[in-house]
Amino acid sequence: MKRYLLVLFLSNVLLFASCKGSSEEKQIDVSVVDNMTEIKFEKKELDFKLVEAGEVVQGSFIFTNEGKYPLVIYDVSTSCGCTVADYPKGEIAPGEKGMISVRYDSEGSSGMRISKEVTVNANTTPAKTKLRIIADVR
Repeated sequence: MKRYLLVLFLSNVLLFASCKGSSEEKQIDVSVVDNMTEIKFEKKELDFKLVEAGEVVQGSFIFTNEGKYPLVIYDVSTSCGCTVADYPKGEIAPGEKGMISVRYDSEGSSGMRISKEVTVNANTTPAKTKLRIIADVR
């Protein structure tokens, strides 16, 4: 019985020690939180309407930094290789506008209604903003 209690005691000590260590490791970097800003897009969906198969179309998403701190876009990714995005690489000051340009190549999409996602990663809350392009390819 004494061995059982000793094992139980040591297990609890190890459990509490491991919990204490993990909470100390998960500290938030305050500088990241302090510099979060807000991004507002004029529209989050771009409709290219009717596109001929093989046609390359281009458009843009206009946004404004509506926060108090400079906006930094870290990356813009697309849901497939047929869509390419270009975005500002520097800081966008509070109140300033910016633009993310997208190009869609409809090669191989004949007879389809496409919906492609464009994900913007920035120092915003939330950190990811989802945009969408759509088109009917004939």
